[in-house]
This record gives sequence, structure tokens and C-alpha cells, in this order.
Amino acid sequence: MHWISGAVSDQGRVRKANQDAYLDRPDLGLWAVADGMGGHTDGAIASGALVEGLGSLARPRLLGSGARAMERTLIAVNRRLLDRAEETAGGDLIGSTVVSLLALGDHCVLLWVGDSRIYRLRDGALQQLTTDHSQVQAMVDEGLLPPELAERHPLSNVLLRAVGSDEPMPVDRRIERLRDGDRYLLCSDGLFRELDSDTIATLAASPPAEAASALVQQACDRGARDNVTVVAVQFME
Repeated sequence: MHWISGAVSDQGRVRKANQDAYLDRPDLGLWAVADGMGGHTDGAIASGALVEGLGSLARPRLLGSGARAMERTLIAVNRRLLDRAEETAGGDLIGSTVVSLLALGDHCVLLWVGDSRIYRLRDGALQQLTTDHSQVQAMVDEGLLPPELAERHPLSNVLLRAVGSDEPMPVDRRIERLRDGDRYLLCSDGLFRELDSDTIATLAASPPAEAASALVQQACDRGARDNVTVVAVQFME
């Protein structure tokens, strides 16, 4: 497999600063999106630390060892953010969500914490591959809330897990076999809170750079109440 990718980030139409960060490293077969949380510049510091840490990793020879290195990096950043919060923010949260994808050969591994997402577009069908670590997702899982009402629920912004929020910090992982033509989208919640799945699927069918730009622009046109970041990756034989 080989791949092409593109990425776009925008502060949106309401926020005064962009606390999202992304990693677009096709040379490493590594991509990530982080959505920072915290007052002033703290959120940007958190998301930037995640992207910087992942981007400093060497290209692995095996997918398993690469995934373990990524997880160690996320856990180390979690510890640093907890220490920073204690020293500079009086214990207030300095954190971030993160989704990451590492491709090697004909497989890829996904690692994530929080409610940023990874979607796959395959044969015209869009599938969410990550599960949100959020209060509303827990309510959906328990049968207390219909999935179609989750995005607009008053508790939709309440996270159960984030980098910098607690220790220990579990990291979810998923391995996928790649197919020719697969498109993967990594995004912050600013995208899917503005666009429905059909719109995302339609715009994601374009080449990666065009897809990322069109998705972010459409979210902004819809009001973009939060920062919006999209990394799009297309895999080909």
C-alpha cells in the first residue's frame, strides 16, 4: 500500500483561538488529530504536546511495536500535562483528546482517547471506527439515549476520558486491514457536530487535500461553533 493525505484546521466561527492540532506525516505513515481543552493557551499546549510527541517517533518495522511506542507517548504526555496542571493551573484541567492512525504494509492501527473520531469511507459507505469516550456515548451504550439524539444532547461535550484528565489513562486500540481505495478521516468534534454522515461521506470522496478543505469549509459555512480539524488519508495499491 501507499497513500496520499491532506489536512486543514480552522478556529471556526465562534472560538477566538484554535486549540486543535494535527499531524500529517505520510513519510512515517502516521496521522493524528488532537483537540485541546483548558483556559487561555493551555488547550493548545496540550494538543501541541501530543502532536509533537507522536511526530518525533521513528518509523517502526512492525505495526505492534509502533502501536506500543505511540501508546507510551500518549501516556507520557498525560503525565506531563497532569504535572503542568498542578504546577501552573492549580489543578485545573490542561488536556486534549487525540485520535491517531499508523499504517504499515496492508494494515493500520488506530489509537484514541476522548471524542475526536476516525471514519473510514469504503465503497461509498462511511463507518465510524472509534468509540467516543463521552457521557452521551455511555448513555447510548446503556440504552438510555437513542444514537440519533446524542449529538444534540446537553451533555454531548462531557468527556469520560481525555489526555491530561486522570491517571491511569486507558488508550483504546483497533487494527484494520487496508483495501485499495480506502479513505480514512481523522477529525475533531467541530466537524461532526456540524455535518451529518451523508454530507461527510459525499465530501470525503474527493482527493484527500480537497476533501479536508471542503469538509472544514462546509462546517464553517454551517456555523462552526468549535474549532474544526480534518486529516484525510487515501490508501492505494
